[in-house]
Amino acid sequence: MAQVVLDPKLSKGLEYLKSGKRIDYACKLINQSAKNGATPGKSFFAIGEILRKGIVLDNKPGLEPKVEESRAFYDQAMTEFLKTSPDAMDYLEMGDYFNYGLGTEPINKVRALEYYDLATNCGDSTYSPIASQKAAAIRRELESGSADVAPVLDKSSNASVVEPPVTCEESSDEPLKETVAENDKVDVEDSIVPPTASTVDTVTNNENVLFADISQIKSSVDGDLLLLKGIRLLDSPASTEADLQDGITLINSAEADGSLRASVLLGYLFEGNTSVLSKDYDESKRHYEIAIGKGSAVAEYRLGLLYLNKETSFYSQERAHELIISSARHGYSYALNYLGDSFRIRVSNPKNLELAYRYYGLAGERGLGLAYHKMAEIDASRQEFELAKVHEKYAFYHGYDKEVDEQDPLFFSLHI
Repeated sequence: MAQVVLDPKLSKGLEYLKSGKRIDYACKLINQSAKNGATPGKSFFAIGEILRKGIVLDNKPGLEPKVEESRAFYDQAMTEFLKTSPDAMDYLEMGDYFNYGLGTEPINKVRALEYYDLATNCGDSTYSPIASQKAAAIRRELESGSADVAPVLDKSSNASVVEPPVTCEESSDEPLKETVAENDKVDVEDSIVPPTASTVDTVTNNENVLFADISQIKSSVDGDLLLLKGIRLLDSPASTEADLQDGITLINSAEADGSLRASVLLGYLFEGNTSVLSKDYDESKRHYEIAIGKGSAVAEYRLGLLYLNKETSFYSQERAHELIISSARHGYSYALNYLGDSFRIRVSNPKNLELAYRYYGLAGERGLGLAYHKMAEIDASRQEFELAKVHEKYAFYHGYDKEVDEQDPLFFSLHI
């Protein structure tokens, strides 16, 4: 069972918030715990909660709710959770992310149910019962519908097929250790230094009781808006050659504004997989490295594959494996699936098939139906046909179409 760990500064900050005393100091502690504490995912999630709900002091608003501004911090929390081995509290908050649509991802009850089930399976006395209640409520909605949610599963499925095969006890990573001593002191007069480029700005302190400094977030959002305009030009069948060039210009501007998604797309286009840009592996590598510098697990995986391409000037199996393994450690579903494939082909050692099965399970948990399908194939080879049927259902509910051997990309959109 993964033990629930709370960064000491986050813990103290939450205690101050609960008591209603020293709110500015409390938020500064939480801010610092997000930047360099032991549990940044929990800290970013707490900041999202502060901004979404606001703060009330003596029945007067101390901080007005800022729902839209809170979304970036919830997104960052999800990114941090996927870099570690989550505990029951993490899984519960990940479930809330999808259940209530806290971040920029749409509400997804099936994904929420997966994380609530994982939190329940952790057996934590505090968070598991809460997750269990929320999971039961979602199952009722999925089976019979509600005022907001129509049924998406029939009764024969019993809605239990969305439960992933991985639990806290099965995680291969060590539980997150505390890195901040309990008696660490913080100077409340210190200015808040923005975190690195791979994270968003956290809550800052001012005379109006802590409003969010979102300049970095705004720049990235503006970049993503430019990216969307560029993609529309590239995808439109009515676009002329000049329109396509305008699209590329917009995407380059989006990258300059801080959009790591734009960097990933440019890296992909320079691989020469489309007719939009001429093949240039060095340029592809450069853009992927920009995205990696901003924390992109997708770029790590794509660049890892590029290092395995013998047509490049930088071919290196060692560097490729480092990048792909790093992407997998950050939870990217296709990187985990790749590792599963790598072990599966080495069937001479039975242990390799077990490792492959495990990696497929981790990829499936993160929304890749294709990985569940591969688990089903292994089940069938072991004559475990009932289990194979269950995993094929998992695959279907996570966007994999067995008939055409195609994965719907919208089912693993957590990673960037």
